[in-house]
Amino acid sequence: MRSWKFGALVGAALGLQAGMACAEDLRDEPLAEIQQLADAGRADAQRELGIRYGQGTGLEQDYRNARSWASKAASQGDPWAMRIMGLIYLEGLGVDADKWRAVDYFKRSADAGDLYAQYNLAVIYYEGTLTKQSYDKAITWYKRAADQGNTMAQHNLGLMFANGIGTATDRVEAYKWFMLSGSGDAIAATTEMQAIAPRMTKTEIASAQERAELWRANMEWVP
Repeated sequence: MRSWKFGALVGAALGLQAGMACAEDLRDEPLAEIQQLADAGRADAQRELGIRYGQGTGLEQDYRNARSWASKAASQGDPWAMRIMGLIYLEGLGVDADKWRAVDYFKRSADAGDLYAQYNLAVIYYEGTLTKQSYDKAITWYKRAADQGNTMAQHNLGLMFANGIGTATDRVEAYKWFMLSGSGDAIAATTEMQAIAPRMTKTEIASAQERAELWRANMEWVP
């Protein structure tokens, strides 16, 4: 089963995937303006400044400052910032690694709706290396991330249904999630669908396709 997806965490740098529209706007803003907004208490600016320090974008890379600014945003309930804090403590970036604090930040971010934190938390529960293993919780968090369109979560959820891990085997549901995950990794999705298709009837495959189309239709109507 595919593992961690924190965003593009490369080496020791913080590389976060897009998750909030306001962050997209701030990425193109001058550093001086970001600093001014962060000093004024704006959580999105504090998070963006933390990311820039973590990446060394436009200034010297400094994980301590990255943690300081991300922590300020996280304390205001910013989901993305809380996920950053989870990454910082998990990887020990400028601070002693602390798996308990990492998991706590991921939980808080996931509860606040961050789909990448939800995916990370699912992996944590599936692997059971940072906390007690729980396939039930893994499925719950994979499902929440998958329902928001996280293709890695969709793929892993498909694997759990296909193999009956933490749930009854359900090839129709598995095939549906593999179909949906194909927008992220078409080769991996096709491989898994081809693996289970011989054990399914044409009616079951058609049902899985209908479920996938219904899911897509519902997603299109989410405000």
